[in-house]
Amino acid sequence: MRVIAGLAKGHKLAAPVGDTTRPPLDRQKEALFSILGDVVVDARVLDLFAGSASIGIEALSRGAENAVFVDVSADAAAAANANLAHTKLADKARVTRENVVTFLEREAVLGAVYDLIFLDPPFRIDVNDLAAVFEVLRYGNLVADDGLLVLRLQAKIAPPERPGFREVKNRAYGDSRLLFYKPIKGGKV
Repeated sequence: MRVIAGLAKGHKLAAPVGDTTRPPLDRQKEALFSILGDVVVDARVLDLFAGSASIGIEALSRGAENAVFVDVSADAAAAANANLAHTKLADKARVTRENVVTFLEREAVLGAVYDLIFLDPPFRIDVNDLAAVFEVLRYGNLVADDGLLVLRLQAKIAPPERPGFREVKNRAYGDSRLLFYKPIKGGKV
């Protein structure tokens, strides 16, 4: 696993200890950022279920303004911090070891807004738990009006209910797929 392009191109990234995370393959990451294009430049990025932080680090390397990485696992937070230090991108990042919904609820109270949000939950996540994440993102107004949400799911799993968001792209890559969502302005499609 490595950074594909930008300032930190070629840097190898460490994965958290154990088998609880499944970082995207380089070809999946390359496809994702090819689709995103210039959306990444100057974006305020939120990487939820961050694991090794490889997605958010790729965004920083390609010109994102800053990134926040959230994962409940101590091993994931340690790997994210090590990878940020190794790529020399730590000054543009914050790593939080916390439950994703708890973090989002606090960010909503603080009035935080993100341009680009990555959700890469464990494949074994309960779809209802994932729906709760979408609920807080919607009611917390955490996604910029022209923002984009990218969800990586196991290909055979149906995506959760996500009122307030419309799907704009859906791409399959091996055993996973990438789903792209935009917020619905005014609650209507």
